[in-house]
Amino acid sequence: MEPWLASFEITFPASTVEELFLALVVRDMVYGTSFDVETEDGGQTFQVDVTASEEIDAERYQLLVEAEIRGVEEQETARAFLEQILEEAIDDAERIVEQRVEFGAVVADEIEMRVVPEDEERWDLVIPDWLAPEGAEVPFGFRAFRTDSDQPFPSNADLDGAGRIVIVPFGGQFSLFAIPSNS
Repeated sequence: MEPWLASFEITFPASTVEELFLALVVRDMVYGTSFDVETEDGGQTFQVDVTASEEIDAERYQLLVEAEIRGVEEQETARAFLEQILEEAIDDAERIVEQRVEFGAVVADEIEMRVVPEDEERWDLVIPDWLAPEGAEVPFGFRAFRTDSDQPFPSNADLDGAGRIVIVPFGGQFSLFAIPSNS
């Protein structure tokens, strides 16, 4: 049975730091997830691999979710599962956002995004894809650095001490929030 693709677009408001922060946490939760699914009646099993991308304008954040599905031809069954996963991700993200620890903010002009080699990628750092420099692999092949040094921002020590750190660009600054790691 050939794999097929399903896609969804979810629009989040993005007119405040908090709204954009929630949307970025949802993206982080769904990107790169994989599921082996058995229907409730046990009659079917299938596999789902999820990727996500994003677009933003002045007031909206658009999360584009794409799933490669193998093992089931009934698209409605798979779509219902995906809708459930996305709803759960939003609910979980809302709980995670409540547990955030503010990690400070910095003026955007003091930070630049740079491509990093694979061995310096940090899976515990969430940066919006649209900030990626030319040639960077998204979502992990780039990092923020202070413009006046070669020091990554946040530092590796900061990342090691937090579960995950989310960089939220808004209003000419980058706000950082620590959240629990995804399990």
